[in-house]
Amino acid sequence: MAFTHKIVWISDLHQTVSGQVEGVNSRARLRQVIEQVNAHHAEALCCVASGDLCDTGTAEEYKALSKALSDLRVPFLPMIGNHDNRANMMAALPRPGTGPEDYYQYRHDLDGNMTLLCLDTHLPGSDAGQMDAARLDWLASELEQTRDRRVLVFAHHPPGPLGLGLLDDMPLLDHQPLVDLLSSAPQVEHLCVGHVHRPVSGVMGRVPFTALRSIAHQTRPPHQTWDWSNFVAPEERPQYAVILIGPDRLVIQMTDVEDPD
Repeated sequence: MAFTHKIVWISDLHQTVSGQVEGVNSRARLRQVIEQVNAHHAEALCCVASGDLCDTGTAEEYKALSKALSDLRVPFLPMIGNHDNRANMMAALPRPGTGPEDYYQYRHDLDGNMTLLCLDTHLPGSDAGQMDAARLDWLASELEQTRDRRVLVFAHHPPGPLGLGLLDDMPLLDHQPLVDLLSSAPQVEHLCVGHVHRPVSGVMGRVPFTALRSIAHQTRPPHQTWDWSNFVAPEERPQYAVILIGPDRLVIQMTDVEDPD
């Protein structure tokens, strides 16, 4: 058998009470993704959402999100982003694994020898991110405990600039300790990140990484002249990913949402 594990990965849902954000209907787009996942990937072991689940992080937004997710037939693994609110998110979506107290950071083991480490890079009051000592210490401990396993790491903020102009102005602050820590762990096979609403891949330290488009709106490529005062989302389709894992390989398939509303 070429593949033993299937994981669905989505990011940057930006759910609102009205359903509207940046000129698109993020609620309808999430519904379309859920329908596609249920129809084509219902056997997936989980669906990881790498942050910015809601747009402003209010309790009402998480209530609307929870209602939408009730139709998803795949176990849901939420993560926190800069648009989220940690307290409201913990109340609406209890952390689905063990992690450092007061953070939405956790470990999730899959059948076989595969482990997902879902990081909390949230920095309250900022669009930038942070991994402080408590979060890094927890990660170091988990990496020590998973030396004999295969590990995928998910984070909202990329740990370093991606050459994306204004998006690089909202970085993971002091990112080098995280890069060094992941690079020192040979069992870390891939890093999956959100935040930038662009399809990007590369290597940081020794770790390959991938970012994908948002479920909601997309950002503009860096060669365009724009700033946040005149930003208009480009007409690019929302996207989700299917991660296939086999004994000697890991494949990430990007899938555009069909005919988004």
